[in-house]
Amino acid sequence: MPQVGDTVLVRPLGRCGVVASKVGAHKLRVALGAMTVVVAEADLEVRPAAQDKAPVLTVVADRSTRVPDQIDLHGMSMEEAGRAVEDFISRLALAGRAQAKIVHGLGSGRVQHAVHLMLGRLPVVRDFRVNLRNPGETDVYLG
Repeated sequence: MPQVGDTVLVRPLGRCGVVASKVGAHKLRVALGAMTVVVAEADLEVRPAAQDKAPVLTVVADRSTRVPDQIDLHGMSMEEAGRAVEDFISRLALAGRAQAKIVHGLGSGRVQHAVHLMLGRLPVVRDFRVNLRNPGETDVYLG
């Protein structure tokens, strides 16, 4: 059983991190750089500390949760949209999804800009681009 401070492989993500805390009887919070995920103990494998890598993001997700293929940010504040996108991308990654859509609308462009900045920082995001048919949406590719 992994202990707080152990370096572990998070199998669903294929990434190494450090156990930060226990969340429940069989769940642990694992720090992957600035990103944290809550993972079932069975999805972890203890690794030597030398294999640790440093991604970026904050997440609480469960692999068993069904993840929709898009998120709509209309009506959200910048802060709410940021948290929603962060959680959405994390859940997609844990579920092994390869792509999704973020609906941010046009408006002033501030939400789209903030979303794009965030996506550019996330190591699980392979690519993203504005949907040419609907510039109020961004297509996201994980990998």
